[in-house]
Amino acid sequence: MPDTVDTEKVDSLENTVKESMIYKDKVDLEKQQKHIAYSITSDDTHGATASKKSISDATTPNMSLTRRIIVFFSLAMTMLLASLDLTIITTTIPKIGEEFHALSNATWVATAYMLTTTALQPLYGRLSDAFGRVPTLLSAILLFIAGSAACGWAQSIGVLIFGRALQGVGGAGLLALVFIIISDLTTEEQRPAYLGVLGAVWSIASVIGPVLGGVFSDKVSWRWAFLINLPIAGVVLISVVLFLRLPIPRDSFWEKLKKVDILGSLVLISGVVMLLLGLTWGGKTSSWGSVRIVCLLVFGFVLLGLFLLIEWKVALVPTVPMSLLCIRNVCLAVACQFFMGMVMYSTMYFIPIWYTIVKNASATSSGLHLLPFLLSVSLVSIISGFLVTKTGHYRPFVIFGTAMFVIGAGLLILLDENTSAEKQAGFLVIMGIGLGLNVQILLIAVQAASPVKDMASATTLYLFVRILGMSIGVAILQSVLQNAIIPKLGLLEAQYPEYAQTFSESLDDQSVIYNSGLPDDVRDQLVHYYVLALRKVFIATVPLAGFALLLVLPLKHVPLRKGPAGLSIAE
Repeated sequence: MPDTVDTEKVDSLENTVKESMIYKDKVDLEKQQKHIAYSITSDDTHGATASKKSISDATTPNMSLTRRIIVFFSLAMTMLLASLDLTIITTTIPKIGEEFHALSNATWVATAYMLTTTALQPLYGRLSDAFGRVPTLLSAILLFIAGSAACGWAQSIGVLIFGRALQGVGGAGLLALVFIIISDLTTEEQRPAYLGVLGAVWSIASVIGPVLGGVFSDKVSWRWAFLINLPIAGVVLISVVLFLRLPIPRDSFWEKLKKVDILGSLVLISGVVMLLLGLTWGGKTSSWGSVRIVCLLVFGFVLLGLFLLIEWKVALVPTVPMSLLCIRNVCLAVACQFFMGMVMYSTMYFIPIWYTIVKNASATSSGLHLLPFLLSVSLVSIISGFLVTKTGHYRPFVIFGTAMFVIGAGLLILLDENTSAEKQAGFLVIMGIGLGLNVQILLIAVQAASPVKDMASATTLYLFVRILGMSIGVAILQSVLQNAIIPKLGLLEAQYPEYAQTFSESLDDQSVIYNSGLPDDVRDQLVHYYVLALRKVFIATVPLAGFALLLVLPLKHVPLRKGPAGLSIAE
């Protein structure tokens, strides 16, 4: 006779299959089962029970409220650190140049961080797939701490620039991994609320950075703009070690390394660095038509094209899978974010300049004038995140927000010497509302449309394109400003040759407009010319924002997955 079937075991097996099917996401279920055996456990590490706890922790349903709060707070502080260092340096550069007697090289302190932060973003997604989220995040934090320490105690401009580059290597990982880990720890339905809060943190850091930099430079020392990172990053490091538990692949080091697209990453990094150097130097250290600038821009674009070819035809595990760019929502959202990056960072860059020129605002107070923008972005980002979590719909928020952003960009054209403070704040609030409804919610559209196995790559691609748009946008609009103001300054120099030097110096330091003893009528004329030039900058942002709106209109609604997002660890 055949063996009697154990009905209890059969029932148990059927229940297990049913539970698995609830959370199944094609590729993802197989990956979760594969990693159960070697997931990191919390306090109890006893065989199968420990493995179940680790997977439960990774997908958050059974994560305790206290632990979840600590982990999310640590990730938010990580975002704050990396975002803050993108802008805090802007108001410390004059003091740095003065101390080291190297003002011409001091701008490299900002450029070095921007280059490494931008170029390395896509690489961190694949590194975290291959080596695990937690080890990659810890490495990024340690690099950021080392770079901050080198900057804080630098005794030469060369060491300071090196420290900023090293800080950027770590900062790229901090910016990318926060979003990737949030995606691992939440379902798509939960995620918008978390991303909304992170959006508020990002906007706060972007605006208070210059203010803090100015305060440190004026009241204590510019070195504290870097040293302040050490205690905060130290607390984050300890919190990650103690409370963040995610699976780690158990392959050998060389097997993990094979999953990293080294050739593609090197080509991408080289292309981005060349492109950003050309945009940074163009119109400043060299003319746009010079051999150096043309070569940097041409070879930069050629290498970016070569990178796409490598990803398509050569790479076994591509940094940016070409299949992602064939997904409608991913392609549209990433392209939209490029144009949004061009406009939103340019606004944050040129609005303080407008206040410095028109209102004689200091670096600190001109940053404070962005508070209406900051508060509206932060508040709307949080509210919209919770609304998307509650309703499950993100497309209407993105379209309405982008339309508001276009309107806000258009209203900035109306700014002049006589614009009331209420109107100035109102224009910025409208832009802030639009941005708050777009910048993080659009990431939900990308993640909802992406395969789980490519979640990290899709997230880092989105962030990379935003920062690349920022760099290109600021460079292009600076050129617009210079092309508009230089002919006007020539007219003033011909009319008032005795003030020619002051007119020329105002290109790099607008504070001389009020500090050099210009007669009132001459100063008013100079201010008016700058207002007209800045108006051309604001006019140029409107079609860019318009392109962003056109790109979000064809977005289709992809329902948010209700089950655990899982962990997109590369096979």
